[in-house]
Amino acid sequence: MDERKLPFYVNPKGDINTVPADESIHLFEVHANEGEIEQLRGLFEKLHEHNKKEGKDLFSSSTHFDEFNSDLDRRQDNELMFEIYRQIYMLGTEKTKAEVEEMGVIPKLNELR
Repeated sequence: MDERKLPFYVNPKGDINTVPADESIHLFEVHANEGEIEQLRGLFEKLHEHNKKEGKDLFSSSTHFDEFNSDLDRRQDNELMFEIYRQIYMLGTEKTKAEVEEMGVIPKLNELR
């Protein structure tokens, strides 16, 4: 397996590209090997799947209005978001790290854990 780190550009929706795409969308530049980028892709996929599952329950009174399940869903989302931003930070360029630090997202998500 090739362990060279290559540049990738990640947008907040979870798209990961090898070239910067639309300049109107904020991108985080990271440098990662194939294993690291697949791990990040997997985290975004888990988040998207979890959000799809939550959407299906929108009209189910047995789950949608259950505060315990709602808290559990929020906690799961927060855990996934924490891990995504942690990965972006760890793999990010100095500029990306500064942007994530400026956002204050990691300490806020960490408080919600």
